Amino acid sequence: MDLTSVFQNWDGNTVADLRRVADQLVPADHPALLAACRSNDPLAARAASWVLKAAYEDGAQIAFPADVLVGNPHWEIALHLLQSIQHCAVDLPPEIVRPYLTHQKPIIRAWALDAAVRLGAPDADELRRAAADDPAASVRARARNLQKQQ
Repeated sequence: MDLTSVFQNWDGNTVADLRRVADQLVPADHPALLAACRSNDPLAARAASWVLKAAYEDGAQIAFPADVLVGNPHWEIALHLLQSIQHCAVDLPPEIVRPYLTHQKPIIRAWALDAAVRLGAPDADELRRAAADDPAASVRARARNLQKQQ
């Protein structure tokens, strides 16, 4: 499958096209998928990160592109990667997600909290307590859900 072409021609909205790609993904496609996540083309990288998240949700064993998170990507790419942490085996230091805990977008803060807790942040309890006072309901809800899972 020519992932590069699919991602470059994505309309930026229709996830059905991306779902089809995820459904047809085979291990031979994994290197191209990871390369697309690292692409300088923001549209292609957004599409690839969505497909990567879907692949993790489907149980695919693909290396986690931690370098993308460190590189301050488009917020949607960061979101997809932060959400993916719950679905894949990663051995990352929680510090990688710490910058996202104060992101301007509440959904990013919520999933950064989730990732920090799942990655075993030493101050996870403190992070959950702080998130319980976040002005955004989504962040507070994520903190409550994490507390229940404990």
